[in-house]
Amino acid sequence: MKRGFVLISTLSIVAILSFLILIINKTVVQDSIKSYIFNESIHKRIQLINYEKFLIETLQNNSNQLRNLSLAEQQINFLMKEKYENLNVTFTDLNTCVNLNSSVKKFRETLIRENKNNIVFQRLFQSLDIDESFANYFYDKLVDFIDSDSLPERLGAEDLFYIADEDSNFTSDSYLLSTTQLKDLKVLDIETYNLIKPLFCAIPENYNKFNINSLNESNYLAFSAMFPDITLNDFEQIILNKPITGYINLSHFFELTNMDEGKIIQENIIFKPEYIRISYLLKLEGYEFSMHSVINLKERSNNLISRSFVI
Repeated sequence: MKRGFVLISTLSIVAILSFLILIINKTVVQDSIKSYIFNESIHKRIQLINYEKFLIETLQNNSNQLRNLSLAEQQINFLMKEKYENLNVTFTDLNTCVNLNSSVKKFRETLIRENKNNIVFQRLFQSLDIDESFANYFYDKLVDFIDSDSLPERLGAEDLFYIADEDSNFTSDSYLLSTTQLKDLKVLDIETYNLIKPLFCAIPENYNKFNINSLNESNYLAFSAMFPDITLNDFEQIILNKPITGYINLSHFFELTNMDEGKIIQENIIFKPEYIRISYLLKLEGYEFSMHSVINLKERSNNLISRSFVI
């Protein structure tokens, strides 16, 4: 009886050890596969970074593509499929939103408050049913986050408020690099943040310029904040009369839309994006890897603003 019990116990231990060995081996194999996929993704992304220069030059040399980024996406993805089978490239026009950095202007080598753009922010918040007092509070906090001095705005907060926050994405007193930095202002609840974030952008300029060829329903509120005299009927005419290759210039735009020239602030209208985000989505063995590059298309060299990776 004891001999049988010992035998059963031994067999049980052997079975348990075998099971553990199988699990360990499976884990080791899975980790090896994951490591291989991760290393392969790094290799692919390095290739993409090297290939990106050609991609940007292709865009810069083709005005028709730039005036119709959706068409450019289709053509570029078709081209890229020959080199990268499981890759998808998307372009985001960053000149279709209110620029957070337009709240300041350059004075010599410093950044100081820009008063004239406060009204643009107010109009945008008003269209979202957010009251004017909050819009002013938001603007003052934003200016203090970006500007170079240490004097707080009436409703703002200065350096120590931001630098002391361990969760801040970046230090204060410089251009914002991303709309995610809005969280650092500590004035937005999650619902308001999600509401306004798509209508703002952060490009390293002091202006608000809108690419009329990328106007659509999703960015109309940002457009109307910059051009308050534009009506819904005007918006419809702009969309309906736009050629497949986009409006070429102001005279072409006014010719096709018959719009009152007084409704457009000409210095704030452009016809090709000056800043874009290129997003790459790479699929490898069921895993997805992303890379995002913000590009200054006005420059022929050194035009990378920022790059980020998501695994």
